[in-house]
Amino acid sequence: MSDFSPNWLIASQSARFVLRERTVALLAVLFVVLVLISAWLGWQATSTVNQIYLQAAAFLAAAGQPVPSNPVLEISPLALMRNMSVYVALIGALAAIVIGNRLVSIDRKAGVLPLIGIRPLHRSAYADGKIAALLGLVLGLIAVAALMAVTTLLLLPALRLTGAQWLQLAGFMAISALYMACFGLIGLASAAWAKSETVGLLLPVTLWLTASFILPQLTANLNPTAAINPISALAAAPDTGFFHLSGALLGPLSVADAYKFASANLLDYLPQGLSSPSVISPVASLILLTLAAGGLAWRALTRMAMTQGEFDV
Repeated sequence: MSDFSPNWLIASQSARFVLRERTVALLAVLFVVLVLISAWLGWQATSTVNQIYLQAAAFLAAAGQPVPSNPVLEISPLALMRNMSVYVALIGALAAIVIGNRLVSIDRKAGVLPLIGIRPLHRSAYADGKIAALLGLVLGLIAVAALMAVTTLLLLPALRLTGAQWLQLAGFMAISALYMACFGLIGLASAAWAKSETVGLLLPVTLWLTASFILPQLTANLNPTAAINPISALAAAPDTGFFHLSGALLGPLSVADAYKFASANLLDYLPQGLSSPSVISPVASLILLTLAAGGLAWRALTRMAMTQGEFDV
């Protein structure tokens, strides 16, 4: 008799099956590569500026001229990781959607749900296992991103993070995991509810596009090209009644805006005096929306018809 709980067996088996999917593997590799490029670009830019400063400082000191402060030290080292927030918001969220979708779609397409349904297994165990598998895979991707960020910051001799800044970096990784998990949970719910495989994937992708590009236009008048730039995405909204109202009404629902402001604050590149237009703090908004997505996924998974789980053809 196995010592493992049904929840653990479902979670571990589901994760193994999903990791064999070529689409999932491709998106995961793409996410890791982009995070690596982001870390390398931050390292390269900072290293170049620091080398130029050292040469200029040596020349000025030899000429008896005053040596200005190192420009590398005038900005927070955490700001070097700002491009990582863009890759999490785009590729990371999309990868989470596909992972969530495949965790359920594989079972439905294989026709194994009736076999699971006839066993003495409570439906909550199936739902808990699938949600645990999703969270484990998302945390795995975030762990790789965190390792790259930490390695980059440790390799730069001109940068020294304080204890508080290391905690801020950990906080950024935590909210990144929340952001990806939110969309992954929506992918789980959609795959469980949808009658066709296409709709099961199209619905969460549409919600992701809406959150990433449409809601920022309505709350801050951001064009799609500006929404994918970590600096221009933080432009202040026009001072008009429409944007004041839309920010108040749609701000708590705009998960992309919440992640954008929370990331900028934790990575120290949020412009001074600028704040989220939402009445709820960005981190609280992320937590509440992720919990809502988790409840939606759990409800969808526990209400699946285990006797007729296949997609309509």
